[in-house]
Amino acid sequence: MSALRCEKTVLAAVVILLCIVAPPLNGQRGTDPRRPACTGAACQKIESFLRAHFCGASPFGKGPGNGCDTRYAKQLITGVNVIAAFDCQTDVTDGRPKCRQRSEPPPAIRSILVREMRRLGLPAKAEKDLYFTVWQPSSAKWFLAAADYGQANGSQLTLCQVIVVDRGEHVQVLRKVRFQKTNADVRSVTTWFPLGIADVDGDGQLEIILEGDAHENHWLEVDTLQGGFFKTVFSGLGYYL
Repeated sequence: MSALRCEKTVLAAVVILLCIVAPPLNGQRGTDPRRPACTGAACQKIESFLRAHFCGASPFGKGPGNGCDTRYAKQLITGVNVIAAFDCQTDVTDGRPKCRQRSEPPPAIRSILVREMRRLGLPAKAEKDLYFTVWQPSSAKWFLAAADYGQANGSQLTLCQVIVVDRGEHVQVLRKVRFQKTNADVRSVTTWFPLGIADVDGDGQLEIILEGDAHENHWLEVDTLQGGFFKTVFSGLGYYL
């Protein structure tokens, strides 16, 4: 298993993030807030891109007919500078993930992430156990940055996480989860995993691609820059059991 894929697997099990109710999305309607109907031309173009890059077998699981297997999706980071990253491996002796920070974030970005984690209730003593991800598109000046905290104790997980976009003059929180405990086997919150930064609809503007991982439910979301802020413009695909 690749380091990136192992990191994703561990994040899905250990670093569980905030479960949010998806807002109404342009061009999409439906009863499933995570998979509204994709009817508009722009939405269908995004869906086609995601299906080509992140989807396996389709249909898959018990989800909608247009759902797909995302279990083996790889990160799309072509044209993206990976400034900070970590990976995790499962320890053969106790079966628990062992993570290491492979490259450190710049001090300024680290300070932003730690500040946001403190706002989410992370104790000061837990800061030493944070893991950081920082990406910067080679054609843009903004950064996608994340801080993850997760500690397992039997079937109980203690966790906290934030994903932000740092545009210099403004920092926007994209996804977050307050410091809390949850059951690892029956989750009540959602894990978010950054999958890539790419022009998904061919308009010349970069979008952020994330995978949501709830209890037996997995789907893709796309955030794009509108009016100076990143907004969710797509939610769908994936599968549930």
